[in-house]
Amino acid sequence: MKRFTPRTALSGAVMATLLSLGCGPTSAPHEPEPLAAQGQRSAYWPRYCAFVDRHHLLECVEINQSPQVPYDAVFNRMGNICGTDMTCRFQPIQMLVPDPEWNATHAELTTWLDSQQNVIAFLKNSNKSAETLKATLTGMRDSTRGLVRSQDRELAAVSNRIKTMIDSAESTVKAKAREYGDPVVVEEAEVKAGMVRVEATVSRARADLDVLVPEVVALANRFAAFKATEPATTASLRTLATQGSAANLQGLVTVQLDAVALAHQESGAASVLAMDAVRLRMQLGRIQEDYVTSLLRDKEFIAQRGLVMGDLVDGELEMLGGIEGYCDSRRRKVLTAVDRLLEGMKQRRDALIGLEADAATRQAMADAAFLTASQRFLDDVTARSTQLWKVAPKSTVLKLSFLSEKFDQMESYLQFEPACAPPAAGQRSWRETGCVAMRRDFSRVRTWMTSTLPGTLRLNVAMMRNAGTVPAAMLLEVEAKLAAGQLKDAATVHDAALRKSDGL
Repeated sequence: MKRFTPRTALSGAVMATLLSLGCGPTSAPHEPEPLAAQGQRSAYWPRYCAFVDRHHLLECVEINQSPQVPYDAVFNRMGNICGTDMTCRFQPIQMLVPDPEWNATHAELTTWLDSQQNVIAFLKNSNKSAETLKATLTGMRDSTRGLVRSQDRELAAVSNRIKTMIDSAESTVKAKAREYGDPVVVEEAEVKAGMVRVEATVSRARADLDVLVPEVVALANRFAAFKATEPATTASLRTLATQGSAANLQGLVTVQLDAVALAHQESGAASVLAMDAVRLRMQLGRIQEDYVTSLLRDKEFIAQRGLVMGDLVDGELEMLGGIEGYCDSRRRKVLTAVDRLLEGMKQRRDALIGLEADAATRQAMADAAFLTASQRFLDDVTARSTQLWKVAPKSTVLKLSFLSEKFDQMESYLQFEPACAPPAAGQRSWRETGCVAMRRDFSRVRTWMTSTLPGTLRLNVAMMRNAGTVPAAMLLEVEAKLAAGQLKDAATVHDAALRKSDGL
């Protein structure tokens, strides 16, 4: 694996340029090479690369390996650099395929774009983040634009050379015409020879053009088919916008991936058409340049005979320029629309995360309040239960228990029984933890009030009567209220009798 660690942060386009140049030093601008020299170059062979600008990390492998290899290498290096800092560690890793030279063949351009498609497929199939997909697609878009601009510069250089030769030829012909004043009479043999040379030049140019005609026609047909898909693309963008505006967090991931896929599909199709149009324009430009160069040998003859040598490829160049312009415009419009969609979906995602976070916070607060109330109630129940079964205070003389306060405790405890009914299925109550403990006591409390208390009252009345320290009327009153089921009143009179026995 080839490893390169740049010393400064680089954008995707600059990184791709460095890779395409073998990561060597940047050379000074130079004049375009002659066309013959431009044709002598090594074949293009793509590579898979992964990099993170923030950490200055770059890993590349040959095309016979998987994009997973450089991705994992950069990811592991980020782990070593970032440690436990998750924000640092999970920065998007951008994937790229270094672009070919400006004069790449159709097969090389196809290989390049296929390799990009392999990278996108790897990122999608391995469930990488939408941010990684977007960064990768943006880098590929910038790389494509850079290649198209390079082709435009070379084409402009060829056009300038053609214009210079034509202008020079016209100036020379006009100067000769002014020098002789009248048309030069040439011999018939020279006329025939000149016409043969001119016709041969035209024939060679037309033969070269005939070789390109099938490609030009095929490109025109492909362009017509591509242009016909514009309404469907517009409809897809509207559908994605509608889906994105209504999607939840999980649905947004799917819509984002669909938007990225649409952008890549549109960018790839438009880029192939545009680059093929540029390539054919350059080839036609070379034919035109050779044609004009050949005619320069007979410029005097052409001027003397008043021949009008038309532009062989004017219409084709105009058509190819229109294809290139449409593809570039459509690509920019679609990518801009997708960028806006992704930004809108990012804002929606952030809003949904915020809402979910608020809901989670509210739930956490509710849970905390629930637990606090539950714990407080349980503590109260525990204190009540402890107090409930403590031995009641006793009188000083007879050593009998006071029962009125204990009755109040028992009666108060039973008042919780309706509130402590088990909750319905699927519901919860902050009292439930305490109520579980209380439900274990309710039956014991009822037993105390219906059995233990009346028995204790009868026993204590008998003991007080035997002691003779309490007025008989008070004891009769206790018995009367007990017989009437007035337990609270009976306990109150009972306690008063005990205090009487204590001399209070």
